Amino acid sequence: MEVMGAPGKAAGTGDLAFAMEDLLDAYFADSDPRVLTDPEARRLADRLYYAIDWLSPGGQVADVARRFNAALLLGAYHWYRFRHEEQREDAGRASVMYLMVAKVAPQCVPGPLLDAFTESGSLVRDGEPTAGELAGYTGSAVGLLKEAEVTGDLCLLDDAVQLCLLSARANPRDDLVKAEALTVLGNVLVRRYEFADDADALDRAMVVTVKAGEMTPPDHPYFRTCSSGFGHIAIRTFQRDGDLHTLDLAVRSLRAAAYGAPDDDPHRAAHLTNLATALSLRGQRTGRAEDTEEAFEAQFEAVEITPPGHPDAPSRLINLAGALGTRSGDPAAGEDGRDLVVGLLEDVLPHVPEGHPNRPGCLIFLVHALGERFAHSGDPADLARSVEVGRQALAEGLSGGGYLEPDLLRVFARSLRAYAEHFAAPAALSEAVEVLRGVEQSLPGDHPDRTETLSMLGFALWDRFKAGGRTEDRHRAAEALSEASRVPTAPARSRTLAAAAAGTIAADSGDFARATDLFALALDQLELTAWRGLGRPDRESLISDFPDLVTNAAASAVRAGRPERAVELLEQGRGILLAQALETRADDQALRARAPDLADRLGEILLELDRLPDSPYATASWSAQDRRRANERRGELARRREEILAAIRALPRLAGFLRPPSFTSLREAAEHGPVVLLIASRYGCRALVLTGAGVRALPLGTDHRQVAERTLAFLRAVGPGGSPLAAHTVVVDTLAWLWEAVAEPVLQALGHTGAAGPDADPPRLWWCPTGLFTLFPLHAAERVGPGTGRQAVLDRVVSSYTPTLRALLHAREHSPRPLTPDSGGLVVSMPSTPDLPDLPAAGHEAQLLHLRYPDARLLTGPAATIPAVLEALGHCSWAHFACHGTQDLARPSNGALHLHDGPLTLRDIADLRLPRARFAFLSACETSRGGMVLADEALSLAATLQIAGFRDVVGTLWPIDDGYAREVADLVYENLARPDTPDPAAALHAAIAAVRSRHPDAVLVWAPYAHVGP
Repeated sequence: MEVMGAPGKAAGTGDLAFAMEDLLDAYFADSDPRVLTDPEARRLADRLYYAIDWLSPGGQVADVARRFNAALLLGAYHWYRFRHEEQREDAGRASVMYLMVAKVAPQCVPGPLLDAFTESGSLVRDGEPTAGELAGYTGSAVGLLKEAEVTGDLCLLDDAVQLCLLSARANPRDDLVKAEALTVLGNVLVRRYEFADDADALDRAMVVTVKAGEMTPPDHPYFRTCSSGFGHIAIRTFQRDGDLHTLDLAVRSLRAAAYGAPDDDPHRAAHLTNLATALSLRGQRTGRAEDTEEAFEAQFEAVEITPPGHPDAPSRLINLAGALGTRSGDPAAGEDGRDLVVGLLEDVLPHVPEGHPNRPGCLIFLVHALGERFAHSGDPADLARSVEVGRQALAEGLSGGGYLEPDLLRVFARSLRAYAEHFAAPAALSEAVEVLRGVEQSLPGDHPDRTETLSMLGFALWDRFKAGGRTEDRHRAAEALSEASRVPTAPARSRTLAAAAAGTIAADSGDFARATDLFALALDQLELTAWRGLGRPDRESLISDFPDLVTNAAASAVRAGRPERAVELLEQGRGILLAQALETRADDQALRARAPDLADRLGEILLELDRLPDSPYATASWSAQDRRRANERRGELARRREEILAAIRALPRLAGFLRPPSFTSLREAAEHGPVVLLIASRYGCRALVLTGAGVRALPLGTDHRQVAERTLAFLRAVGPGGSPLAAHTVVVDTLAWLWEAVAEPVLQALGHTGAAGPDADPPRLWWCPTGLFTLFPLHAAERVGPGTGRQAVLDRVVSSYTPTLRALLHAREHSPRPLTPDSGGLVVSMPSTPDLPDLPAAGHEAQLLHLRYPDARLLTGPAATIPAVLEALGHCSWAHFACHGTQDLARPSNGALHLHDGPLTLRDIADLRLPRARFAFLSACETSRGGMVLADEALSLAATLQIAGFRDVVGTLWPIDDGYAREVADLVYENLARPDTPDPAAALHAAIAAVRSRHPDAVLVWAPYAHVGP
C-alpha cells in the first residue's frame, strides 16, 4: 500500500501527521517491524490519534480533510503493526480508521479489510468522489494559500496541506486532477518552508511536485504550471544545499514554462518571475553574465505584463529591483542604475505593510541597495538610511525564523560595518560582529551561506583588530576566514576570497608558512571558480578578481624557505585558461593503459568543449537561444568532465591526473637552459632561477610599488599620442632600471658576466615573468654609461619568453622544421585597412617575403578577410602578418590583428587548434603585450598563437615603426635561411643585434621584438 506523501528527513518537526508519514516511509523502505513496534512509534501514534476530534460532525472542509488524512496514516500504522504483532487492539483501531477512509477512498484500504466492510454491510458510500469534488478540495486549498500569502498565517497553510492530501489520496486515478492537487500541495509546502524555515516541508514539496510532473502529459498546458512549481522549489533547495545541478534543472524547467507560455497565459508573469530568480542566483553563483542579463529581461517583462492592482505586483517589483541591483553591481551600470533601484524599492515599501510576506524581501533589498549606493557615491545619508531600515526590519520582527532571516541579518551587518568605518563608531562594528555570530550559529554546518557569513565575520573582526589592536580579534578573524574557505557547498569564488584573505592576515602577521598553505588553498579554489562550464569572458572576469593572489602565494613560499613550492604555486595560479586549453593535448598514456574507456569518454568531452564556439567572430550571428543552448551544453559537459576526472583520480597512481604538476616535472623546463620566473609582491620581489639542479631565489633591487610606478610610466611613454623624444627617454631609463634591478643580478648568478665571444653561440635563457613584469622588455635590458660602455642582456644571452613552464614543455613536444620554399607558408598583408592609417611598408614587406617563398599563400588587402585567414591558418606551417595590431590593457582578450573586414581577435585565435603550425611572425604593433588586467593569464596574441599550435612566435611589446618593421623581418628570414641559425630565437636575436648596431640609439625600433617559444 502507498501512503501518498514524500519521504522526509527525521521526524520531530512538530507536525504529527508528517512525523507519522516519515515513520511509515521508513517501514515501507525495508519492512522492518521494529520501526512500528518501537515505543516511540506507539507514542507518536497515540499523540496523533488524540490530537484529532473524531466525534465532531461535519465541521470545516479542512477539518474533514485533516480527519481523513490522520485516519489513513493511523490505519496504515495499526494495520501493519497488527500483521507483525497480532494484537487485537491494533486490529480494532485499524478497522475504525480504515472504515472512515473507505467511505472516501476505498482504493487506499487493504483488501481483507475492504472485503470485511463490504460483507458486514458497514461500508455505506454514495460512490467515489467526483473529479469536481476532488478539484473543489484543491480549489479550496488554493484559496487558503492565497490568503496565507497575504497574512502569513501558518494555520491556513496547514489547512491547505490537508485539503490537497485529501484530494490526492481520495483520487484512485493518476490524472490531471491528482496532478493539480500535488502541484498545489508542493506550492503550499514551499510556502511553509519560506515562512517557517521548515526544511522537511521543502523536501516533501520537491517529491510531490515531481510526482505531479510525471502524471502530466508534457504537451498539456498544465505541464507549464508543474514546471514552474518545480522550478520554484528547486530554487529554494539550491539556496539551502548549494547544488548547482538543482539550479540548472530549475532554469531549464522555468525557461520551458515561461517561454513556452502563450502571451495570454495568466500565469506567464509568475513563470517569468521564477525564471528571473533562478537565473539571477545562477549568475551570482557561477559568474555567468548572460544569466544576469536574461534575469533582468525576464523580470522586466513579468512586471510589464502584470495588470495594475494585481496582488503580486509588489513582489514582482521587488524582484525587479533585485535584478536591477545585480546589474547595477557592474561599474558600467553607473549611478542612474543604483538610483533607480533605491527609488523603486522606496516606492514599493508602502504597498507591503507590516506583516505582509513580501515585506522582508523588500527591506533586505533596500538595506543592500542603499549600502551599495553609499559605496559608490559616498553619501553618508544613504549609509544612515541603510542602518535605519535594517533596524526597522528587526523591530518589526522580520528576523523571526523565516528562510530570509540570515539574508536580512547579513545585509544589516554589512551596513553596520560600513557605518562603523565611516563614522568611526566602534560600537556599530561590535554589533555587526555579534549579529554575524548569531547568523553563523543558526546555519547548518554544510549550508552554502556559511562561507559568506563567516567571511563577513572575519572581515569585521579584522577591522576591529586594525582599530583596536587586540590580537584575539586578529586570530579569530583568521579562523573565521579559514573555516569559510572550507564549506564545500559554497560558491568557489567565495571560498577563494576567504582563503586569500586568511592568507593575507597570516602573511601580514609574519607567519609565511601558514600563509603559503592558505594561499595554496585559495589557488585550488580559483581553478574551480574559473570552471569550464563558463564561457571565456566570464572565466576571465572571475580570475581578474584576484590580481595578486599567485604572486603573494609564491612570495610567501619563498619567505617560508620553500622556493620549490613557490614554483609550483606560480605554475598553478598562472595561465589557468592556458592550462585548460592544453587539457585536450595532455599525455593520457598512463590513463589509457589502466582505463581506456575513461580515456575515451574524457577525450570526447574535452574535444567537444574545445569545439564549442566562444569567439566574437564564430558567434556573431547567434540568436539569444543559440547562446543559451551553448551555455547549457558547456555546463553539462563541464559537469561530466568533473565526474570523469573524479573517477580517474580514484584509480591507482592517477590521483594527480590533470592536476597542477609537481616541481620535479616542472624542473624539466630548464633542460635546455635556465628559466627565470619574476615575482613582484607586497611580500618581496624575487627572481626564481630554475635550472636542472633546482631553483634559487634571488632578491631583486626593487619593490612592488616601484614596479607599479615604473609600469605606468613605461606604458604611458610607449602608448599612443606621446612624444617620441619623451618615449625614448623613458624607455632608455626603464631598460637601465631593468638591468640594475633584475637582469644583472640574474645573469651574475648564472655566471653570464660578460658578452659571448664572436665565434661562440650565446647561451639560451627563458624569461617567465609574472604580474606587471610581463609588460617589460626584459630581453632588451641594458645600461649604457661612460666608462662601462654598453652592458646588455642582448650581448650575453639569447632570450626567449614563455607564458608558463607547461607551455614551454608543451612547445618542445613539437620538433622544429626549417622554413623552405615549399613548407606551406601564409603571408597576410594589409597596406591599407579600413578606418586605420595606411602601412605602405607592409606591402613591400610581404612582397619581399613572397619572393623568398613563392609557394606561400599571399592574402593582401581585400583578400585578407577573417574567414580567409582562419581557413588558411588551418593549412599552413608558418605564417607572417604585416598589418595593424592593437591590445587593450584592460581587456586583453580584445587584442586583435586588423584585417580587411574587421579585427581577428585574440579570442578568435584561442578557438583554433593548428596541428601543422610551427612558426609565426607577427609584424604588427603590441602582439606580445598582455594586459595590466589578467597579467598572469598571458593574454597576448603571440602566446595565444603558440597555444593554438605555433611552436615559435615572434611578436612585439609596443607599437612599431612601419619602415623598420620591414628591415627586422627581412633580417629574421635571412637568418632563418642560413644553416647556422635555423632556430627562430637565434634568428631574431641576430636580427635585433644587427639593427641595434645600425641604429644604436633607436631603442624604440629594435627593443620591442620578442620571441615566445622553445
